[in-house]
Amino acid sequence: MNTDFTANSSIAALLKDLRDEATTLLRQQVALAKTEMKENVTRVTGHTVKIVTGGLVAFTGAIVLLIGLGQLAGIAFVAAGLSETTARWVGPSLLGLIVAIVGWVMLSKAKSALTREEIAPRDTIEALREDKTWAQSKISNPQ
Repeated sequence: MNTDFTANSSIAALLKDLRDEATTLLRQQVALAKTEMKENVTRVTGHTVKIVTGGLVAFTGAIVLLIGLGQLAGIAFVAAGLSETTARWVGPSLLGLIVAIVGWVMLSKAKSALTREEIAPRDTIEALREDKTWAQSKISNPQ
């Protein structure tokens, strides 16, 4: 009878230890997931800021170049033999196209970098899989 009591208390102690270890492990995994998510969101935010900045730079560049160089291109087209009326729209249009292409390239690069980022906490997910395997082995072989 005393042996049964010792075996039961031993199993109870093992189950309590397992519960305590599992609780501690879960808390650590949650903390790791929070940290990993914060890092991932910070990277994604950085790429988003680059996209917005690229768009603003492209827009600002288009405005400045079309005003300044559009005038200069118009003068050059008139000197090349184009009528003044035609030169007024060809110069700014050509420069606008160039600036728009530069802005599109900037946006495309930032968007591409953003699509390669992953927000999911992959390290934590892998650790949880390992923990599951460990817990299953402890339950099936409590030594």
